[in-house]
Amino acid sequence: MTTQKKINEHALSLHRKAVVIDMHSDVHLDVVRARGRGETRVLERRHLPNWKTGGVDMVVLNTIPRFSPTPYPYATSPVKNTLLIFDAVLQEIAESPRHFTLILEPPDILRAKKEGKIGLMLGIEGAEAVEDNIGLLRAYHRLGLRVMNLTWHQRNLAADGVAEPSNAGLSNFGRELVREMNRLGILIDVSHLAPAGVADVLRLSDAPVMASHSNVKAVRDHERNLDDNQIMDITSKGGMIGVVFLGRFVAEKNPTLEHVINHIDHIAGLAGGRHIGIGPDYTDYAEDMVIGARRIAGPNQPVNDATIPYAKGLENASKLPNLTKGLAQRGYDDKTIADILGGNFLDLFTTIRSKVNARKEY
Repeated sequence: MTTQKKINEHALSLHRKAVVIDMHSDVHLDVVRARGRGETRVLERRHLPNWKTGGVDMVVLNTIPRFSPTPYPYATSPVKNTLLIFDAVLQEIAESPRHFTLILEPPDILRAKKEGKIGLMLGIEGAEAVEDNIGLLRAYHRLGLRVMNLTWHQRNLAADGVAEPSNAGLSNFGRELVREMNRLGILIDVSHLAPAGVADVLRLSDAPVMASHSNVKAVRDHERNLDDNQIMDITSKGGMIGVVFLGRFVAEKNPTLEHVINHIDHIAGLAGGRHIGIGPDYTDYAEDMVIGARRIAGPNQPVNDATIPYAKGLENASKLPNLTKGLAQRGYDDKTIADILGGNFLDLFTTIRSKVNARKEY
């Protein structure tokens, strides 16, 4: 057996044993649209096969409350959009209990792995869902919200998104949101947030934060990627970066698995492997909705392609073992690879939830 083959076989064995966590997915967009047509068990029929082939144990589904007026089968408010999408995901779990379970606390992730289920965590991508009332954040938390981005591309009442030229930091309401997210044990996600907002969050938050789907600006100069100072500021406070596989954040042309690992190498060189995860940003069956939303988002979000290209070798969740093989070939040790695949997120989530559970006041 060749050395290369031995490395690949060992990597596949390691991948099966590891807790594999997708820190950011948009596949629920397909779910809510299909359910609007009267379909059921959408995750089981359309997404479970790729997740199973890819060895996925948990997925964070980040609801975008103000995607545009048209993608959903509902023309409604951000609050109603959020509630309808949460309901769609919870209905999917209820319809396919042998395959899916809701993740509320860290032990739920390990239990899902042991039972051979996919854990689903509810997230929100943009504080539009809260409008101007912090009570809505508490209501979402009671429904299962555990991760939230303050913005998508645009400005909202909390802060500027990265596409806004003003680069404003957190508003007073945004600061209130950060404090309440800390108190409730909701993981703060700074992907999509304008740089001034990222800096404000890091100054204000008393808990570590993450950038669930952001790459490295030094490797690919894109507004959605993080510069070295941001990477160090996030990781030095115990946070982490989820590398994203969406092509335009990976490389200027012909993005590949090797380019993705270049981003991992850079973060590891700055902060070590304990601060890296994976946030692919898969949009299976809903690419047209994302393209339409980017066109609506403004001139800083041009779309010239008819599809959303992912890095070659990581086109969908079934290809995730390729990442493990690639990391092994680059010389990463087993512990670091397992940490990147999901161990680091599990540790971060444990840190966030242990604080709130110790207080027992939410």
